[in-house]
Amino acid sequence: MISHSELMRIYKKLREMNAQAFFSLKGTRYKLAINRYIHARDAEDHRVPWTKAFGSKLPHDVLNTYEVVEIRVLRGGELLSFKSLKEFLRWLK
Repeated sequence: MISHSELMRIYKKLREMNAQAFFSLKGTRYKLAINRYIHARDAEDHRVPWTKAFGSKLPHDVLNTYEVVEIRVLRGGELLSFKSLKEFLRWLK
């Protein structure tokens, strides 16, 4: 389970690293993206309104509701891929 404060810590850490994270989720065609801000993207990687993608759920609720299939992190020119939230959190620390 991810709390709101833990998600904000992830957001701040990614900003400090000048990195972007894209969370692919099982059960929805939308992704949760974190770069300059937290937003939703569709399968073609276009930005979509949050309410269209996830309704009234808050970002940490989205991560707790849907199973994370893959997390891709773009840092500089490097692309990293993680298969679980635990693996991503270990790398982030």
